[in-house]
Amino acid sequence: MAIAVWSSRYETGIDIIDKQHKSLFDAVNKLADSFKAGTSKTAVKESMDFMVKYTVEHFATEEKIMKDMGYPNLTSHMAEHAQLVRKASDLQAKLNEGKPVTMEVTTFLADWLKHHINEVDMGYVQFKKGLK
Repeated sequence: MAIAVWSSRYETGIDIIDKQHKSLFDAVNKLADSFKAGTSKTAVKESMDFMVKYTVEHFATEEKIMKDMGYPNLTSHMAEHAQLVRKASDLQAKLNEGKPVTMEVTTFLADWLKHHINEVDMGYVQFKKGLK
């Protein structure tokens, strides 16, 4: 069973963002599957590496869109992004150092992603709709 299940309530109406969000849901689930299956540390590390890299790419795309539309809450939104990147990078570093990282990391990432899309991202979605 997937830990992060995509649904229409996460849709922003911005194709590239929705596609990237779906990929992040998939990445969280792949990481969770790696933990559940007890796969090698290498598989878990690869999943985590992808997750961190893709998150950074996604945030850059999202921030460009918000900047281009003149979103007034860009600075606080970027601060949330930076906070997650720091947390994910810290977890990635723990893995790279051979320190234990547990399945709870996937629950944290799934919960953060769902909350961020529903509570924070929908702010710029509503702002964009008001521009039309």
